[in-house]
Amino acid sequence: MKTNIISRTLFSAMLAITFTAPAVAGPGQIYVPVPSMREAEEIKPGARIAMECPNCGGLTTTTADEDRTYLHSYICETCKKKFVVRADPHGGTRGAYLCEDEAGNRARLLRAK
Repeated sequence: MKTNIISRTLFSAMLAITFTAPAVAGPGQIYVPVPSMREAEEIKPGARIAMECPNCGGLTTTTADEDRTYLHSYICETCKKKFVVRADPHGGTRGAYLCEDEAGNRARLLRAK
């Protein structure tokens, strides 16, 4: 019985993560997650991006600047928490975009679709 409950809980969690809806910010603007550092580096200056804070749930929308500051750090405008982009331990082609605070909470980078 316990294994059945655990299995269903794990399956539900995996299903929820897989089918997470893209963020919507503003009228008609849809943002999709940027999972890899390679994708993050391909964002051109002037493109619309958003950062989602895991602490307060705030969504900060902005335009990618020439210096690509989103590749270095992010400070949430709502809760003022600072996140720093860290190197993915896997590196290479599997390199994920990891923007974490000291506690290991990860902010998500989103780009306009």
